[in-house]
Amino acid sequence: MTLYQTLAQTFIDDILAQRRPEGSRLPALRTLAQQQGISLSTATSAYDYLQEGGWIYARPQAGYFVASRATSASFPRLHNDTLTPRDPKRYAPKQGYNASMTGFAPLGTSTLAPSLLPEKALQRTIKRITQRSAQSMFHYPDNQGLPSLRRALSQHFRDSHLAFSEQDLLITNSCLESVRMCLESITKEGDTVAVCSPCFSGLLDLLTTLSRKIIEIPVSQEGIDLAALETCFADQKVTAALLSTTHINPLGITLSIDQKQAIAALAERYQTPIIEDDIYFELSHQKDKQLPAKYWDKAGYILWCSSISKTLAPGLRLGWCLPGRYLKVVHQRHSQTSLGVNSLTQACISEFIESGDYRTHINQMRPRLQQQVAQYRHCLQALLPSGAQISAPDGGLVLWIRVPGLDSQALAQQAAEQGLDIRSGACFSTHATYDDCLRINCGWPLDEDVNGDNARHQLEKICHLIAKHPSVCNSQR
Repeated sequence: MTLYQTLAQTFIDDILAQRRPEGSRLPALRTLAQQQGISLSTATSAYDYLQEGGWIYARPQAGYFVASRATSASFPRLHNDTLTPRDPKRYAPKQGYNASMTGFAPLGTSTLAPSLLPEKALQRTIKRITQRSAQSMFHYPDNQGLPSLRRALSQHFRDSHLAFSEQDLLITNSCLESVRMCLESITKEGDTVAVCSPCFSGLLDLLTTLSRKIIEIPVSQEGIDLAALETCFADQKVTAALLSTTHINPLGITLSIDQKQAIAALAERYQTPIIEDDIYFELSHQKDKQLPAKYWDKAGYILWCSSISKTLAPGLRLGWCLPGRYLKVVHQRHSQTSLGVNSLTQACISEFIESGDYRTHINQMRPRLQQQVAQYRHCLQALLPSGAQISAPDGGLVLWIRVPGLDSQALAQQAAEQGLDIRSGACFSTHATYDDCLRINCGWPLDEDVNGDNARHQLEKICHLIAKHPSVCNSQR
């Protein structure tokens, strides 16, 4: 990070630790510069950065003060009396993504803008590896994954305090492929799988394709309903669980350490496998990363899945799985359905990680992403009708929004007709609980051009459609 970002981070740490409470005054710019031995312009840049991220605000003729921290509203929560298996083919929308869309619109798919990615550094790595390892394309790759990549990933995550052996890791084409292989290895058609509710629409689509039934476990700002999950395990209502635990899509929350420990303990106690979809693990908005539930899994019942799709380059299609005690069966499934992952891609990502470029990229992107999400929240707060609720995620790329009275499926259709892409709340459940919610991607800078338009203008259009929605209008009267 630059000097001003490093200085800003110390203030963020103090605010989060409540060493600087809401409303407290910060040092004047000249005082700060003198205290820190920095230039006035560096001090100004640090405060500007904190203001843009919503951490502080300026009061004319008075100075700078700690802003009130955004807190999530109380979103709709599924009742835990719905613990009966449901076939997503019968209840969920046909597809979670907007199948009628042509081209790309920034608010729908959860992805980062190229401007936030290390394009030049990655291109240099790809060029070096292509020249050095051209012969690798004439041989089938190691089915478990390139040893150098497995070593690089093992070391990378060990530095984040998640230690595992490279021999226990399996390289795949994506996080979703990892999840699919795990599901096919530990469940069969007709089995029931416990999932988070709301649940990422892509996982519901996958479970629908694989003909698995589901039981939705309520998740809210307070975390996951552990009692409901244990009931499903104890009564053998489910064969497995498929859960997210860190920066959960779409809510954006992260389960507490206690809850992650409890999840690992439940899996061991009832000997029930849990697939942990952890694709947003490295997208914390703060410098301290959360550990996955896999960290507390001593018996090997958690199958941890992730990829570089959200952090680096979705087009490279590379992910991994740490299947625990199920390594042999998942590896066998992988061998039966794939002859491995592109060798050049694996070699490129291996070198990118080993060079330190990946770690540098993550560290630089994190504060930019936090700032960007805060800007989206500020923009939406100004545009949405009163009574609208906006999530305050601690990581990830998305905002979860509720507008009482909204028919989000009708809104998504209207938006698509205008070339706008959003995700209706109905995509995230087989129940009608979230029909007045929608999800917005925050991975693109608000004012960056996308096909002759930008995200800010598209947000304005979406909010205008919401304001005109008949039931929303009635609720405002």
